[in-house]
Amino acid sequence: MIDKCPKCNVKVDKNLTNCPLCGAYIEREEEDIDSPIPKINYAYPVVDKSVVWREIALRVVFYICVISIGICFLVNFLATERIFWAYHIVFGWVVFWFTLGRSLFFHLDIRKQICWYSIFACIICYYIQCMIYQTVHITEAQNWALVWAIPAFLLGGIAFLFVLMLIGYKDWVRFSMPLTSMCLVTAVPAIASAALYRHVHFMIYICVGVGVISLLLMMIIGKDKYFLELKKKFFM
Repeated sequence: MIDKCPKCNVKVDKNLTNCPLCGAYIEREEEDIDSPIPKINYAYPVVDKSVVWREIALRVVFYICVISIGICFLVNFLATERIFWAYHIVFGWVVFWFTLGRSLFFHLDIRKQICWYSIFACIICYYIQCMIYQTVHITEAQNWALVWAIPAFLLGGIAFLFVLMLIGYKDWVRFSMPLTSMCLVTAVPAIASAALYRHVHFMIYICVGVGVISLLLMMIIGKDKYFLELKKKFFM
């Protein structure tokens, strides 16, 4: 489109047909009215098929969970022998959703998965122990879950997080909060053992010691970065 006068080279408004200075006629190119108008796509955005199948699988598994729990409680209630076994199914589904289910359907970061797997592995061990002895009041000699299994799982989780920190040392702060959580959880078996038996096994002492040393290393080596991440975690 011509926007200048061909004679005096003055800029001319597009709505004018003559130059305001010399009065010369301004030739303008006609717009092509036959040019196709771009069509507007009013359809819904295309969703990835993997996302759709994951949502369907999530709903199917959730319905199976609810229905199976309901059936088990109904059968347990109608059974002649009043042995309450349906809570085993509930416990199994709870463990599934907080471990495998969270990873499969919600794509959690591996940092959080390690914490959840370690903690629920400890819970499963204690649960199995209670089912074996049919009581929660167990002597220290029989309490292999509290004395050996739980410290071992917590130490394994801490070691795995430390390995990931060393591999991604440039971004080690990302692993500092899950590692802090694991270190704090190491105090739980020590408190439980002291409350139940008035005595703490050396394996539990090792677990707590590793947790304390790990926290001190992050505080000393990480310094400002670690404490800044800690403030972000607690919105301080």
